Amino acid sequence: MDWALSERPIVVGLALLLIVAGFYAFHGLDIEAYPDPVQPDIEITTQPFGYSAEEVEKLATIPLEWGLAGMRNLEAIRTISLFGLSDVKLFFSWDSDYYWDRTDVLNRLSLITLPLPPNITPSLNPDNPIGEIYRYTVQSPDHNLMEEKEIED
Repeated sequence: MDWALSERPIVVGLALLLIVAGFYAFHGLDIEAYPDPVQPDIEITTQPFGYSAEEVEKLATIPLEWGLAGMRNLEAIRTISLFGLSDVKLFFSWDSDYYWDRTDVLNRLSLITLPLPPNITPSLNPDNPIGEIYRYTVQSPDHNLMEEKEIED
């Protein structure tokens, strides 16, 4: 303590250095408004209307699985085949770049050689991993809560 009081310029200089380092570290943080704690994933949806779940699996889901397997940084593929819907989720490693992965998936989709049923094209879901968020305000001049609730419904 005696040394800190006798060497005030050094202590003040170290304190300023610590403050500057703190500001630098703060500006380097990756802060998201809505952080998503899940692994980076890309979802491909195909809607073969009128096909049963077995037909969707055979004609859409399996060809997509085969065509997308073996991609760079791909860790897992999970699929769901329902009546008229094929959903393929591709999970990538944590250190991969989401936009490069998305570009690779788009390129790979164009190269799939297994025949898909006519008029059926797989499409990527929106690139926002947490989905779309709608924000709106319902207001009325007289602030009648019942009217505002009816408008919202």
